[in-house]
Amino acid sequence: MANAPVLDNAVTPMSRVSPAARFTRQHFATLAVAVLALAAFNLVWRLNVEIVSEWDESLYGTSAWEMLRSGRWIATTFLGNVDYYNVKPPLNVWLLAASFKVFGVNLVSLRLVSVLAACCTVVVLQVWVRRIARQPAVALLAGVVLSASFAFVYVHAGRSGNTDSLFTLLILLTVVTLWAAQERPWSIACLGPLAAGVFLLKGMAVLMPLAIILAVETWRRAHGRRRDGRAVACAVLLFALPAGAWMLARWQLDRSQFLGRLFFYDFVGGTLTALEGHEGGLLYYANVLQKYHYDWLVAGAVALFLFPIPWSELRARLKFWRDDDETRILLWAWATVTFLVPTLMRTKNSWYLQPFYPAFALGIAWLLARGLVDAPETHGWRRRQTYLAVVVVMAFLVAEGRLVAYSHAYRDLSHSTQGLLLAERRQLAGHQVFGDRWNYAELFVLRALVGAEHRTAPDADAFLRESGAGSYFMSAHAIDRPEFQIVGSNRRYWLYRRQDNGDDACGPVSERASCYGSSQTR
Repeated sequence: MANAPVLDNAVTPMSRVSPAARFTRQHFATLAVAVLALAAFNLVWRLNVEIVSEWDESLYGTSAWEMLRSGRWIATTFLGNVDYYNVKPPLNVWLLAASFKVFGVNLVSLRLVSVLAACCTVVVLQVWVRRIARQPAVALLAGVVLSASFAFVYVHAGRSGNTDSLFTLLILLTVVTLWAAQERPWSIACLGPLAAGVFLLKGMAVLMPLAIILAVETWRRAHGRRRDGRAVACAVLLFALPAGAWMLARWQLDRSQFLGRLFFYDFVGGTLTALEGHEGGLLYYANVLQKYHYDWLVAGAVALFLFPIPWSELRARLKFWRDDDETRILLWAWATVTFLVPTLMRTKNSWYLQPFYPAFALGIAWLLARGLVDAPETHGWRRRQTYLAVVVVMAFLVAEGRLVAYSHAYRDLSHSTQGLLLAERRQLAGHQVFGDRWNYAELFVLRALVGAEHRTAPDADAFLRESGAGSYFMSAHAIDRPEFQIVGSNRRYWLYRRQDNGDDACGPVSERASCYGSSQTR
Protein backbone atom coordinates (compact mmCIF):
# COMPACT_ATOMS: atom_id res chain seq x y z
CA MET A 1 0.00 0.00 0.00
CA ALA A 2 1.17 3.52 -0.73
CA ASN A 3 0.75 4.64 2.85
CA ALA A 4 2.64 1.74 4.43
CA PRO A 5 5.99 2.57 6.04
CA VAL A 6 8.83 1.47 3.78
CA LEU A 7 12.01 2.71 5.44
CA ASP A 8 11.82 0.01 8.12
CA ASN A 9 10.44 -3.47 8.14
CA ALA A 10 8.07 -3.37 11.07
CA VAL A 11 6.07 -0.91 13.09
CA THR A 12 7.20 -0.55 16.70
CA PRO A 13 4.39 -1.05 19.25
CA MET A 14 3.52 2.10 21.13
CA SER A 15 4.66 0.50 24.38
CA ARG A 16 8.21 0.31 23.02
CA VAL A 17 8.36 3.74 21.43
CA SER A 18 11.35 5.76 22.65
CA PRO A 19 10.84 9.19 24.26
CA ALA A 20 12.44 10.84 21.21
CA ALA A 21 10.09 9.04 18.84
CA ARG A 22 7.08 9.87 20.99
CA PHE A 23 8.08 13.54 21.13
CA THR A 24 8.52 13.85 17.35
CA ARG A 25 5.16 12.16 16.75
CA GLN A 26 3.31 14.43 19.16
CA HIS A 27 4.93 17.64 17.97
CA PHE A 28 5.64 16.87 14.31
CA ALA A 29 3.78 19.88 12.89
CA THR A 30 5.54 22.33 15.19
CA LEU A 31 8.95 20.78 14.53
CA ALA A 32 8.31 20.72 10.76
CA VAL A 33 7.53 24.44 10.82
CA ALA A 34 10.77 25.02 12.76
CA VAL A 35 12.70 23.13 10.07
CA LEU A 36 11.03 25.24 7.39
CA ALA A 37 12.03 28.35 9.33
CA LEU A 38 15.62 27.08 9.30
CA ALA A 39 15.44 26.57 5.54
CA ALA A 40 13.94 30.02 5.03
CA PHE A 41 16.68 31.62 7.13
CA ASN A 42 19.45 29.87 5.22
CA LEU A 43 17.89 30.83 1.91
CA VAL A 44 16.89 34.44 2.65
CA TRP A 45 19.46 35.81 5.11
CA ARG A 46 21.65 38.46 3.37
CA LEU A 47 20.00 37.61 0.05
CA ASN A 48 20.03 41.26 -1.04
CA VAL A 49 23.70 41.88 -0.23
CA GLU A 50 25.34 39.05 -2.15
CA ILE A 51 26.96 39.44 -5.55
CA VAL A 52 25.30 38.31 -8.76
CA SER A 53 27.07 35.25 -10.20
CA GLU A 54 28.30 35.49 -13.76
CA TRP A 55 27.39 31.88 -14.58
CA ASP A 56 24.50 31.59 -15.09
CA GLU A 57 22.55 33.87 -12.81
CA SER A 58 23.44 37.08 -14.64
CA LEU A 59 22.55 35.53 -18.00
CA TYR A 60 19.06 34.57 -16.85
CA GLY A 61 18.62 37.92 -15.11
CA THR A 62 19.65 39.86 -18.21
CA SER A 63 17.36 37.85 -20.48
CA ALA A 64 14.42 38.30 -18.08
CA TRP A 65 15.01 42.05 -17.83
CA GLU A 66 15.20 42.38 -21.61
CA MET A 67 12.08 40.24 -22.04
CA LEU A 68 10.18 42.46 -19.62
CA ARG A 69 11.25 45.59 -21.51
CA SER A 70 10.63 44.25 -25.00
CA GLY A 71 7.44 42.30 -24.33
CA ARG A 72 8.67 39.45 -26.56
CA TRP A 73 8.07 36.18 -24.72
CA ILE A 74 8.92 33.39 -27.16
CA ALA A 75 12.64 33.83 -27.79
CA THR A 76 15.06 34.93 -25.09
CA THR A 77 17.63 37.61 -25.84
CA PHE A 78 20.96 38.53 -24.32
CA LEU A 79 22.44 42.02 -24.68
CA GLY A 80 19.79 42.77 -27.26
CA ASN A 81 20.40 39.76 -29.53
CA VAL A 82 18.49 36.48 -29.76
CA ASP A 83 20.31 34.10 -27.43
CA TYR A 84 21.65 30.96 -29.11
CA TYR A 85 24.22 30.29 -26.39
CA ASN A 86 21.90 29.49 -23.49
CA VAL A 87 19.81 26.95 -25.37
CA LYS A 88 17.23 26.33 -22.68
CA PRO A 89 13.48 26.88 -23.10
CA PRO A 90 12.24 30.09 -21.48
CA LEU A 91 10.30 29.02 -18.36
CA ASN A 92 12.90 30.34 -15.92
CA VAL A 93 13.15 33.60 -17.84
CA TRP A 94 9.35 33.92 -17.82
CA LEU A 95 9.26 33.43 -14.05
CA LEU A 96 12.08 35.91 -13.42
CA ALA A 97 10.43 38.48 -15.68
CA ALA A 98 7.16 38.03 -13.77
CA SER A 99 9.03 38.45 -10.49
CA PHE A 100 10.65 41.65 -11.81
CA LYS A 101 7.24 42.90 -12.93
CA VAL A 102 5.61 42.33 -9.54
CA PHE A 103 8.45 43.15 -7.14
CA GLY A 104 10.69 45.39 -9.20
CA VAL A 105 14.11 44.62 -10.61
CA ASN A 106 16.33 43.90 -7.62
CA LEU A 107 18.51 41.16 -6.14
CA VAL A 108 15.70 39.61 -4.10
CA SER A 109 13.24 39.38 -7.01
CA LEU A 110 16.04 37.85 -9.12
CA ARG A 111 16.33 34.98 -6.62
CA LEU A 112 12.78 34.75 -5.33
CA VAL A 113 11.67 31.88 -7.60
CA SER A 114 14.60 29.71 -6.50
CA VAL A 115 14.08 30.56 -2.83
CA LEU A 116 10.41 29.59 -2.99
CA ALA A 117 11.21 26.40 -4.92
CA ALA A 118 13.83 25.37 -2.35
CA CYS A 119 11.46 26.04 0.56
CA CYS A 120 8.74 24.02 -1.17
CA THR A 121 11.21 21.18 -1.68
CA VAL A 122 11.86 21.06 2.07
CA VAL A 123 8.12 21.10 2.81
CA VAL A 124 7.26 18.41 0.25
CA LEU A 125 10.12 16.19 1.41
CA GLN A 126 9.06 16.39 5.06
CA VAL A 127 5.36 15.80 4.42
CA TRP A 128 5.97 12.93 2.01
CA VAL A 129 8.59 11.17 4.13
CA ARG A 130 6.26 11.47 7.12
CA ARG A 131 3.80 9.37 5.11
CA ILE A 132 6.24 6.69 3.97
CA ALA A 133 8.52 6.41 7.02
CA ARG A 134 7.77 4.60 10.26
CA GLN A 135 9.34 7.39 12.27
CA PRO A 136 8.46 11.07 11.82
CA ALA A 137 12.00 11.77 13.03
CA VAL A 138 13.23 10.62 9.62
CA ALA A 139 11.16 13.31 7.91
CA LEU A 140 12.34 16.02 10.29
CA LEU A 141 16.00 15.02 10.02
CA ALA A 142 15.72 14.89 6.24
CA GLY A 143 14.43 18.45 6.28
CA VAL A 144 17.28 19.59 8.54
CA VAL A 145 19.96 17.89 6.44
CA LEU A 146 18.59 19.34 3.21
CA SER A 147 18.08 22.83 4.64
CA ALA A 148 21.68 22.96 5.90
CA SER A 149 23.29 21.34 2.85
CA PHE A 150 25.77 23.74 1.30
CA ALA A 151 25.22 22.78 -2.34
CA PHE A 152 21.42 22.83 -2.01
CA VAL A 153 21.67 26.41 -0.77
CA TYR A 154 24.56 27.87 -2.75
CA VAL A 155 25.71 25.82 -5.75
CA HIS A 156 23.59 27.17 -8.62
CA ALA A 157 20.57 26.57 -6.44
CA GLY A 158 18.38 28.08 -3.74
CA ARG A 159 20.08 31.47 -3.42
CA SER A 160 20.50 32.14 -7.13
CA GLY A 161 18.42 33.03 -10.15
CA ASN A 162 19.26 29.75 -11.87
CA THR A 163 17.01 26.86 -12.88
CA ASP A 164 18.29 24.08 -10.65
CA SER A 165 16.28 24.75 -7.50
CA LEU A 166 12.99 24.58 -9.40
CA PHE A 167 14.26 21.57 -11.36
CA THR A 168 14.94 19.73 -8.08
CA LEU A 169 11.42 20.49 -6.86
CA LEU A 170 9.84 19.21 -10.09
CA ILE A 171 11.83 15.97 -9.88
CA LEU A 172 10.71 15.45 -6.27
CA LEU A 173 7.08 16.16 -7.22
CA THR A 174 7.39 13.58 -10.00
CA VAL A 175 8.47 10.99 -7.44
CA VAL A 176 5.68 11.94 -5.03
CA THR A 177 3.12 11.75 -7.86
CA LEU A 178 4.27 8.24 -8.79
CA TRP A 179 3.88 7.24 -5.14
CA ALA A 180 0.40 8.79 -4.86
CA ALA A 181 -0.73 7.01 -8.03
CA GLN A 182 -0.45 3.66 -6.23
CA GLU A 183 -3.71 4.39 -4.43
CA ARG A 184 -5.13 7.15 -6.66
CA PRO A 185 -4.53 5.99 -10.25
CA TRP A 186 -5.64 9.24 -11.85
CA SER A 187 -2.84 11.06 -10.04
CA ILE A 188 -0.62 9.81 -12.84
CA ALA A 189 -2.14 12.52 -15.06
CA CYS A 190 -0.19 15.10 -13.00
CA LEU A 191 3.03 13.75 -14.50
CA GLY A 192 2.09 15.51 -17.75
CA PRO A 193 2.33 19.12 -16.54
CA LEU A 194 5.31 18.23 -14.33
CA ALA A 195 7.20 16.85 -17.33
CA ALA A 196 6.17 19.87 -19.40
CA GLY A 197 7.51 22.13 -16.66
CA VAL A 198 10.83 20.29 -16.68
CA PHE A 199 11.08 20.51 -20.47
CA LEU A 200 10.24 24.21 -20.57
CA LEU A 201 12.76 24.78 -17.79
CA LYS A 202 15.70 22.55 -18.77
CA GLY A 203 14.98 21.17 -22.23
CA MET A 204 16.20 17.62 -22.74
CA ALA A 205 16.80 17.23 -18.99
CA VAL A 206 13.18 16.05 -19.07
CA LEU A 207 14.74 12.64 -19.73
CA MET A 208 15.68 12.44 -16.04
CA PRO A 209 12.10 12.30 -14.68
CA LEU A 210 11.13 10.16 -17.67
CA ALA A 211 13.88 7.69 -16.70
CA ILE A 212 12.47 7.48 -13.16
CA ILE A 213 8.99 6.89 -14.59
CA LEU A 214 10.35 4.26 -16.99
CA ALA A 215 12.10 2.37 -14.19
CA VAL A 216 8.96 2.25 -12.07
CA GLU A 217 6.71 1.32 -15.00
CA THR A 218 9.09 -1.44 -16.09
CA TRP A 219 8.93 -2.94 -12.59
CA ARG A 220 5.13 -2.61 -12.54
CA ARG A 221 4.77 -4.46 -15.84
CA ALA A 222 7.06 -7.20 -14.59
CA HIS A 223 4.70 -7.59 -11.62
CA GLY A 224 1.55 -7.55 -13.76
CA ARG A 225 0.39 -4.09 -12.72
CA ARG A 226 -1.22 -1.90 -15.37
CA ARG A 227 -2.03 1.79 -15.48
CA ASP A 228 -5.39 3.20 -16.48
CA GLY A 229 -4.92 4.02 -20.16
CA ARG A 230 -7.13 7.08 -19.92
CA ALA A 231 -5.00 8.57 -17.13
CA VAL A 232 -1.83 7.92 -19.13
CA ALA A 233 -3.34 9.53 -22.22
CA CYS A 234 -4.33 12.53 -20.13
CA ALA A 235 -0.76 12.84 -18.85
CA VAL A 236 0.62 12.72 -22.39
CA LEU A 237 -1.86 15.37 -23.53
CA LEU A 238 -1.06 17.66 -20.60
CA PHE A 239 2.61 17.39 -21.51
CA ALA A 240 2.18 17.88 -25.24
CA LEU A 241 -0.06 20.95 -25.08
CA PRO A 242 2.26 23.43 -23.30
CA ALA A 243 5.52 21.95 -24.60
CA GLY A 244 4.20 21.67 -28.15
CA ALA A 245 2.71 25.17 -28.14
CA TRP A 246 6.05 26.74 -27.24
CA MET A 247 7.98 24.57 -29.70
CA LEU A 248 5.59 25.53 -32.49
CA ALA A 249 5.90 29.22 -31.67
CA ARG A 250 9.67 28.95 -31.53
CA TRP A 251 9.79 27.03 -34.82
CA GLN A 252 7.81 29.78 -36.51
CA LEU A 253 10.34 32.31 -35.24
CA ASP A 254 13.62 30.77 -36.41
CA ARG A 255 12.82 27.24 -37.61
CA SER A 256 15.42 24.75 -36.36
CA GLN A 257 18.10 27.27 -35.47
CA PHE A 258 17.29 27.18 -31.76
CA LEU A 259 15.50 23.82 -31.44
CA GLY A 260 18.29 22.09 -33.32
CA ARG A 261 20.88 23.44 -30.90
CA LEU A 262 18.69 22.48 -27.96
CA PHE A 263 18.80 18.84 -29.07
CA PHE A 264 22.12 18.39 -30.85
CA TYR A 265 24.35 20.76 -28.87
CA ASP A 266 22.82 20.84 -25.40
CA PHE A 267 21.67 17.22 -25.22
CA VAL A 268 23.71 15.12 -27.66
CA GLY A 269 26.83 17.25 -27.32
CA GLY A 270 26.60 17.49 -23.53
CA THR A 271 26.04 13.74 -23.23
CA LEU A 272 28.75 12.52 -25.60
CA THR A 273 31.40 15.24 -25.26
CA ALA A 274 32.75 17.50 -22.53
CA LEU A 275 31.37 20.90 -23.54
CA GLU A 276 33.53 23.96 -22.81
CA GLY A 277 36.08 21.86 -20.94
CA HIS A 278 33.66 20.70 -18.23
CA GLU A 279 34.99 17.18 -17.93
CA GLY A 280 35.49 14.65 -15.16
CA GLY A 281 35.70 10.95 -14.42
CA LEU A 282 33.25 8.46 -12.95
CA LEU A 283 34.08 9.67 -9.43
CA TYR A 284 33.44 13.32 -10.24
CA TYR A 285 30.14 13.50 -8.36
CA ALA A 286 31.38 11.39 -5.48
CA ASN A 287 34.02 14.09 -5.07
CA VAL A 288 31.30 16.77 -5.31
CA LEU A 289 29.43 15.07 -2.46
CA GLN A 290 32.43 14.94 -0.15
CA LYS A 291 33.50 18.46 -1.11
CA TYR A 292 30.18 20.09 -0.29
CA HIS A 293 28.63 17.69 2.23
CA TYR A 294 31.48 16.21 4.23
CA ASP A 295 29.71 17.30 7.43
CA TRP A 296 26.63 15.17 6.84
CA LEU A 297 28.63 12.33 5.28
CA VAL A 298 30.72 12.10 8.46
CA ALA A 299 27.56 12.11 10.58
CA GLY A 300 26.05 9.33 8.47
CA ALA A 301 29.27 7.30 8.60
CA VAL A 302 29.45 7.62 12.40
CA ALA A 303 25.79 6.53 12.67
CA LEU A 304 26.55 3.49 10.52
CA PHE A 305 29.63 2.67 12.60
CA LEU A 306 27.90 2.99 15.96
CA PHE A 307 24.68 1.30 14.81
CA PRO A 308 25.66 -1.02 11.93
CA ILE A 309 23.03 -2.52 9.65
CA PRO A 310 22.84 -6.30 10.05
CA TRP A 311 24.16 -8.11 7.00
CA SER A 312 20.90 -9.93 6.40
CA GLU A 313 18.96 -6.64 6.36
CA LEU A 314 21.55 -4.94 4.15
CA ARG A 315 21.55 -7.79 1.67
CA ALA A 316 17.76 -7.71 1.47
CA ARG A 317 17.77 -3.95 0.86
CA LEU A 318 20.41 -4.16 -1.88
CA LYS A 319 18.27 -6.69 -3.76
CA PHE A 320 15.60 -4.05 -4.17
CA TRP A 321 14.63 -5.18 -7.68
CA ARG A 322 13.17 -8.34 -6.12
CA ASP A 323 11.08 -6.32 -3.70
CA ASP A 324 7.31 -6.42 -3.97
CA ASP A 325 6.91 -2.95 -2.46
CA GLU A 326 6.53 -0.35 -5.20
CA THR A 327 7.53 2.53 -2.92
CA ARG A 328 10.91 0.93 -2.24
CA ILE A 329 11.44 0.54 -5.98
CA LEU A 330 10.49 4.18 -6.45
CA LEU A 331 13.00 5.32 -3.81
CA TRP A 332 15.81 3.34 -5.40
CA ALA A 333 14.90 4.55 -8.90
CA TRP A 334 14.86 8.17 -7.70
CA ALA A 335 18.25 7.98 -6.00
CA THR A 336 19.89 5.91 -8.74
CA VAL A 337 18.69 7.95 -11.72
CA THR A 338 19.46 11.36 -10.20
CA PHE A 339 23.03 10.23 -9.43
CA LEU A 340 23.69 7.95 -12.39
CA VAL A 341 22.46 10.20 -15.22
CA PRO A 342 24.88 13.07 -14.42
CA THR A 343 27.67 10.53 -13.88
CA LEU A 344 27.21 8.99 -17.33
CA MET A 345 27.19 12.36 -19.11
CA ARG A 346 30.56 13.49 -20.47
CA THR A 347 29.88 17.13 -19.59
CA LYS A 348 30.26 17.55 -15.84
CA ASN A 349 29.08 20.44 -13.66
CA SER A 350 28.74 20.31 -9.89
CA TRP A 351 25.15 21.59 -9.99
CA TYR A 352 23.98 18.70 -12.16
CA LEU A 353 23.72 16.76 -8.90
CA GLN A 354 21.05 19.07 -7.46
CA PRO A 355 18.07 16.68 -8.00
CA PHE A 356 19.93 14.03 -5.99
CA TYR A 357 20.17 16.08 -2.80
CA PRO A 358 16.66 15.38 -1.42
CA ALA A 359 17.35 11.65 -1.83
CA PHE A 360 20.76 12.14 -0.20
CA ALA A 361 19.15 14.00 2.71
CA LEU A 362 16.62 11.19 3.15
CA GLY A 363 19.34 8.54 3.21
CA ILE A 364 21.41 10.40 5.81
CA ALA A 365 18.29 11.07 7.89
CA TRP A 366 17.38 7.38 7.89
CA LEU A 367 20.85 6.44 9.16
CA LEU A 368 20.72 9.10 11.88
CA ALA A 369 17.19 8.15 13.00
CA ARG A 370 18.20 4.48 13.32
CA GLY A 371 20.68 5.46 15.99
CA LEU A 372 19.02 8.43 17.66
CA VAL A 373 15.45 7.10 17.77
CA ASP A 374 15.24 3.42 16.85
CA ALA A 375 18.37 1.99 18.46
CA PRO A 376 17.67 -1.38 20.16
CA GLU A 377 18.37 -1.51 23.86
CA THR A 378 21.67 -3.42 23.72
CA HIS A 379 24.82 -3.10 25.77
CA GLY A 380 26.16 0.48 25.64
CA TRP A 381 23.39 1.79 23.41
CA ARG A 382 22.81 4.89 25.54
CA ARG A 383 26.47 5.86 25.34
CA ARG A 384 26.54 5.33 21.59
CA GLN A 385 23.39 7.40 21.20
CA THR A 386 25.06 10.22 23.11
CA TYR A 387 28.13 10.05 20.89
CA LEU A 388 25.98 10.15 17.78
CA ALA A 389 23.91 13.07 19.09
CA VAL A 390 27.11 15.05 19.69
CA VAL A 391 28.33 14.28 16.16
CA VAL A 392 24.99 15.34 14.64
CA VAL A 393 25.02 18.63 16.54
CA MET A 394 28.61 19.26 15.44
CA ALA A 395 27.74 18.46 11.82
CA PHE A 396 24.83 20.89 11.96
CA LEU A 397 26.97 23.65 13.48
CA VAL A 398 29.68 23.12 10.88
CA ALA A 399 27.09 23.21 8.08
CA GLU A 400 25.49 26.41 9.40
CA GLY A 401 28.83 28.05 10.11
CA ARG A 402 29.98 27.27 6.60
CA LEU A 403 26.93 28.95 5.10
CA VAL A 404 27.48 32.07 7.19
CA ALA A 405 31.21 32.23 6.49
CA TYR A 406 30.73 31.71 2.76
CA SER A 407 28.22 34.53 2.54
CA HIS A 408 30.61 36.99 4.18
CA ALA A 409 33.90 35.81 2.68
CA TYR A 410 32.94 35.05 -0.95
CA ARG A 411 29.56 36.59 -1.70
CA ASP A 412 29.66 40.00 -0.02
CA LEU A 413 28.61 42.85 -2.30
CA SER A 414 30.59 45.47 -0.45
CA HIS A 415 33.93 44.23 -1.78
CA SER A 416 32.92 44.22 -5.44
CA THR A 417 32.30 46.59 -8.33
CA GLN A 418 28.66 45.51 -8.18
CA GLY A 419 28.35 46.81 -4.65
CA LEU A 420 29.94 50.14 -5.54
CA LEU A 421 27.64 50.57 -8.52
CA LEU A 422 24.57 49.81 -6.40
CA ALA A 423 25.73 52.14 -3.64
CA GLU A 424 25.91 55.04 -6.10
CA ARG A 425 22.93 54.08 -8.26
CA ARG A 426 21.10 57.37 -7.74
CA GLN A 427 23.96 59.32 -9.30
CA LEU A 428 24.69 56.78 -12.04
CA ALA A 429 21.13 56.23 -13.31
CA GLY A 430 20.77 57.47 -16.87
CA HIS A 431 24.51 58.13 -17.34
CA GLN A 432 27.36 56.40 -19.13
CA VAL A 433 29.74 54.40 -16.95
CA PHE A 434 33.11 53.40 -18.37
CA GLY A 435 35.35 50.58 -17.23
CA ASP A 436 38.35 48.71 -18.58
CA ARG A 437 36.16 45.59 -18.85
CA TRP A 438 32.73 44.44 -17.72
CA ASN A 439 31.75 40.88 -16.98
CA TYR A 440 28.19 39.69 -17.50
CA ALA A 441 27.25 40.02 -13.83
CA GLU A 442 28.46 43.63 -13.71
CA LEU A 443 26.59 44.40 -16.92
CA PHE A 444 23.36 43.05 -15.44
CA VAL A 445 23.78 45.12 -12.29
CA LEU A 446 24.75 48.26 -14.22
CA ARG A 447 22.02 48.05 -16.85
CA ALA A 448 19.08 46.41 -15.03
CA LEU A 449 19.54 47.41 -11.40
CA VAL A 450 21.31 50.77 -11.69
CA GLY A 451 19.79 51.96 -14.98
CA ALA A 452 23.06 53.20 -16.47
CA GLU A 453 24.73 52.63 -19.84
CA HIS A 454 28.00 50.71 -20.02
CA ARG A 455 31.02 51.75 -22.05
CA THR A 456 34.56 50.40 -22.26
CA ALA A 457 37.79 52.36 -21.85
CA PRO A 458 41.07 50.55 -21.12
CA ASP A 459 42.56 53.40 -19.10
CA ALA A 460 41.99 56.96 -17.88
CA ASP A 461 43.34 58.60 -21.05
CA ALA A 462 41.01 56.55 -23.24
CA PHE A 463 38.12 57.51 -20.96
CA LEU A 464 38.89 61.23 -21.39
CA ARG A 465 39.09 60.83 -25.16
CA GLU A 466 35.85 58.89 -25.55
CA SER A 467 33.59 60.25 -22.81
CA GLY A 468 31.59 63.38 -22.40
CA ALA A 469 31.10 65.69 -19.44
CA GLY A 470 29.32 63.99 -16.57
CA SER A 471 30.37 60.45 -17.53
CA TYR A 472 31.68 58.05 -14.91
CA PHE A 473 34.76 55.84 -14.77
CA MET A 474 35.25 52.68 -12.68
CA SER A 475 38.87 52.01 -11.84
CA ALA A 476 40.79 49.41 -9.88
CA HIS A 477 43.31 52.12 -8.94
CA ALA A 478 43.11 55.57 -7.36
CA ILE A 479 43.49 58.42 -9.88
CA ASP A 480 44.98 61.80 -8.94
CA ARG A 481 44.11 64.02 -11.88
CA PRO A 482 42.06 67.23 -11.96
CA GLU A 483 39.66 65.86 -14.59
CA PHE A 484 38.46 63.13 -12.20
CA GLN A 485 36.14 63.83 -9.29
CA ILE A 486 35.82 60.88 -6.95
CA VAL A 487 32.28 59.69 -6.31
CA GLY A 488 32.83 56.67 -4.09
CA SER A 489 35.12 53.82 -3.20
CA ASN A 490 35.00 50.51 -1.34
CA ARG A 491 38.80 50.51 -0.93
CA ARG A 492 39.16 48.01 -3.78
CA TYR A 493 37.56 50.00 -6.59
CA TRP A 494 37.15 53.70 -7.23
CA LEU A 495 34.31 55.41 -9.06
CA TYR A 496 35.02 58.81 -10.66
CA ARG A 497 32.97 61.44 -12.42
CA ARG A 498 34.43 63.50 -15.24
CA GLN A 499 34.70 67.16 -14.32
CA ASP A 500 33.06 69.68 -16.64
CA ASN A 501 35.51 72.54 -16.07
CA GLY A 502 38.66 70.69 -15.09
CA ASP A 503 38.41 71.87 -11.47
CA ASP A 504 38.74 69.19 -8.82
CA ALA A 505 36.29 70.09 -6.13
CA CYS A 506 37.77 67.49 -3.83
CA GLY A 507 41.39 68.62 -3.99
CA PRO A 508 44.38 66.27 -3.85
CA VAL A 509 43.94 62.58 -3.13
CA SER A 510 45.19 63.00 0.43
CA GLU A 511 42.40 65.51 1.13
CA ARG A 512 39.47 63.66 -0.49
CA ALA A 513 38.17 61.66 2.45
CA SER A 514 35.14 63.90 2.78
CA CYS A 515 34.12 63.15 -0.82
CA TYR A 516 33.86 59.39 -0.36
CA GLY A 517 30.61 59.51 1.51
CA SER A 518 29.10 56.46 3.14
CA SER A 519 30.39 54.05 0.49
CA GLN A 520 34.04 54.48 1.55
CA THR A 521 33.68 52.56 4.79
CA ARG A 522 31.63 49.61 3.55
